Amino acid sequence: MSRVEAGRHFAGEYLPTDADTAASIGNTGVAAVSTPATIAFVEQTCHLNIRNAYEVGWGSVGTSVEVKHIAAAWPGIAMVCESTVESVAGRVIRFGVRVEQRERVIMSGWHERTLVDLARFSTPIAPSADRTPVEFFFDFHSPWCYLAIDRFVQIAAKHGRQIVWRPMHLANLIDRIDGRRPLEASDAFVRWFMQDMQDWAKQRNLVIRYHPDFPLRPSRALRCSFYAAEQGKAHEFVRATMRAYWSESSDISDLPTLERIGESVGLNARELAAAAISSRYKELIEKNTDDAIARGVFGAPSFLADDRLFWGNDRLEMLDNFLVNSMTES
Repeated sequence: MSRVEAGRHFAGEYLPTDADTAASIGNTGVAAVSTPATIAFVEQTCHLNIRNAYEVGWGSVGTSVEVKHIAAAWPGIAMVCESTVESVAGRVIRFGVRVEQRERVIMSGWHERTLVDLARFSTPIAPSADRTPVEFFFDFHSPWCYLAIDRFVQIAAKHGRQIVWRPMHLANLIDRIDGRRPLEASDAFVRWFMQDMQDWAKQRNLVIRYHPDFPLRPSRALRCSFYAAEQGKAHEFVRATMRAYWSESSDISDLPTLERIGESVGLNARELAAAAISSRYKELIEKNTDDAIARGVFGAPSFLADDRLFWGNDRLEMLDNFLVNSMTES
């Protein structure tokens, strides 16, 4: 979720104005910078400290603050606010904070922020039966699916489109259509390909590294993703499994690993293990692969919206624009 570690430090400089004084909020005659305004500078500094350390689609919100306002600060004179991460406990991050003006300590104490999924704070359009779902053809074998998944889910929610999760065997699809094999292209292309992948990972605030035993067999994980979708946990399980494979170098062909991932997102480990070896789910994956080929899919990630195909992490903005226009036309 994040790469925030204790010791991370940031300092911000702010120029308070008359609008930041205690007098401006009703404390007549007190022209010093108010406590609420100074705390706002503290919150902003802590936000800026960690904003590039969590994944796309996430943010942070202030949840607690305990400070002492030690001395008066005045408008028109720069204030420097320092923020240092003291501890990280899951999604809760605690900062030590200190505010100075002309080397005088104005405020000190601590502030806590919690990492949140920004989808909770957006106003997506409610899904409607009048809007067809968007289908997501994916395989854990592709790091580009990992790079795409959060942005895709945001776009679907933004336009009130439900998602049909379509796990498929990418390697089988490529063999059957004699499709693209990027890692077998020229050396120059492969070098660019690897660079481009890391550039996208940086933009998405993700860590991408090839597993030392790449490629792992994805069959069990694909079957489990079908089960997760039936339980309403597709996004959570698929994303966590992709992170385990592409960020943590975990063995996603290993049943205990899949059980651990499933439990972490609220799935029943025993049922998940059964799904991993289920012949029914195996047949469903094969059917998805057949359907993908029949509908013109040639790689992953692929998205089908109103029967229009969008391929690749770098086509998501085109998908977004298409859904905007389709709503306007309807």
